[in-house]
Amino acid sequence: MLGPSRLTDNRAHDSRSECSGIIPNDIALLPTFGPPAVKSAGVEDNQNQPNIVVLLADDFGSHDMSLRGSNQILTPNIDALGCQGVIFNRHYTAPLCTPSRSALLSGKYPINNGMQHSVILANEPRSLPLDEEILSQCLQDVGYKTHIVGKWHLGFARKTFTPTYRGLDSHIGNLGPYIDYWAFTQQTSYYPAGFDFRYNMDVYRNRSGEYATDVVTDEATNIIMNHNPSDGPLFLYIPQVATHSGNTNGGLQATPDDLATVTHIQDPDRRTYAAMVKALDRSVGKIIKALTDKGILENTFFLFFSDNGAPTAGQLHTKGSNYPLRGQKDSPWEGAVRGVALAWSTDFEVRHYVSDNLLHITDWYPTLTKLGGSTCYTDNIIDGIDIWATLSCNNPSTRTEMVNNIDPVDNYVSYQYNEYKYIVGTTWGGSYDTWLGNMPYEDDPQSSNYAQLVMQSDAWLALNPYASTTLTATDVLNIRADTEIVCQGQGVSCNPQQGPCLFRIYDDPCEENNLASDPAYSAIKTTIESRLGSIMSTMVQPNNVHTDRNANPAFHNYIWTWWLDDTSSQSLRPCLFRIYDDPCEEKNLASDPAYSAIKTTIESRLGSIMSTMVQPNNVHTDRNANPAFHNYIWTWWLDDTSSQSLSNFF
Repeated sequence: MLGPSRLTDNRAHDSRSECSGIIPNDIALLPTFGPPAVKSAGVEDNQNQPNIVVLLADDFGSHDMSLRGSNQILTPNIDALGCQGVIFNRHYTAPLCTPSRSALLSGKYPINNGMQHSVILANEPRSLPLDEEILSQCLQDVGYKTHIVGKWHLGFARKTFTPTYRGLDSHIGNLGPYIDYWAFTQQTSYYPAGFDFRYNMDVYRNRSGEYATDVVTDEATNIIMNHNPSDGPLFLYIPQVATHSGNTNGGLQATPDDLATVTHIQDPDRRTYAAMVKALDRSVGKIIKALTDKGILENTFFLFFSDNGAPTAGQLHTKGSNYPLRGQKDSPWEGAVRGVALAWSTDFEVRHYVSDNLLHITDWYPTLTKLGGSTCYTDNIIDGIDIWATLSCNNPSTRTEMVNNIDPVDNYVSYQYNEYKYIVGTTWGGSYDTWLGNMPYEDDPQSSNYAQLVMQSDAWLALNPYASTTLTATDVLNIRADTEIVCQGQGVSCNPQQGPCLFRIYDDPCEENNLASDPAYSAIKTTIESRLGSIMSTMVQPNNVHTDRNANPAFHNYIWTWWLDDTSSQSLRPCLFRIYDDPCEEKNLASDPAYSAIKTTIESRLGSIMSTMVQPNNVHTDRNANPAFHNYIWTWWLDDTSSQSLSNFF
């Protein structure tokens, strides 16, 4: 690993450091105080607490950050952030958008609050459970000014599900899973396009027609520039819309200027996606520059990562790449859940290196609430651990296990125990079980000047004055080299639909050599399965609910809104026909006063009928029915004790 030991020390270690363990003598350390002491909830004397900025990319491929070694899409601002701060090369998330956002804000594995299956659909009346005390609420309670700019995707069927009811002073952005990058509408396969962009609770059309990624960036920088530090520290959560696909009918959208920078890429979809990445990279640079222009960068903790891997293929795919990792978004594999997190703070004792410490998205909740002076991390039962000593000092992580996901609907498990990863079951019939990022990667003509581009970026120019040592172009290249993932090479193959897979994930990051049938690993396999049995016995069942046609934006002036609270909604407006005379149902009599009596009689009778009717007995589908588990025969799978389905592994 290229550590800071390759860097030249120009400064003495400060005696106030709270770091423990061995730190190389040739690492340059800033004199800092470490994280602020934890205070009880309150707003007094909070002005010295650090500002916290979290920029969350959406469906950003781990291979599409040039810091990871690809010369096809250059991301100089993102790379500069990593070089100036700390690059966490083993950062894990959930495999999908909603579960990751839930984990970030609650500090809990999605299995522990019912968020583990799929995402919240635009017409699904549920949310991140309201009894969760989320990160923004914790920071707001101790005096932070809290803002979100970008995508929420944690429910909006009721107003109480939305950001400004959940500890955020303001929200500018979309409520649902994705939008058209120019029109700010969301169109599904079952409803017409509805507008989805808000300024707090109001529909915000002022920026419609501009490019969404740039709008999110501009609005975030406006919040920074208008922030008054005397009112309290800033918590700014920026879940960017990029690089998620827009609507299904032409979801890859980029500006002409950004497209002009990636003409070397032959595949048209990959080229457009690359241009979308350029806008994301520009966003990072502009936001860091705004913090500098405001004069608050020095007292800011800045964090960047993606919510999950890129969807190279399938539904709402982008041609993003997680190469050389296996799988993609919405799968149990590393390509779905392993990414890179970049963190920067002048309070870090050690910087400018790549860390192989194991981090999980839930760890940010206790770390940031403690950093902000809140006691939420001790008040609530969570799965995240405080990783400040790992962030600041490169101390070893204390994390020994990690639930990537356990989905009892799709019936798969993805779990890591120390150096081992265990998978059984999969998603989408195994369509995403291969190495999908194996595609042509044309070099950007400017890639030969990679280090210079990074060192000339907005992010570098803003952050470099706070560097703990003088960084050279060679340092930049060495840091970049240390992010490389090296595959072990193909060994014993694995089909998780037929039996469990076991990998030594540190040595086999590309999941190529299945150890599940190797007698030498039977003890660890038994230990893992026993532990999984314990975890599964206490997990919360998925809280997915049936979708609701009343969400249809056509019922709400073609706006996606909190339909359960919308008393002006036109949903379920009755129709009444004289069906003998009007068999084609062409003349609605429901609003005709002459028919009000019969309408009332009918509705009264319907109320009586509905009071005694039996509720639908539909249940979630069961992937254990898969004929591949039963010698390719459709059979009574619940009675088939010879089945290799998931339920028989525990």
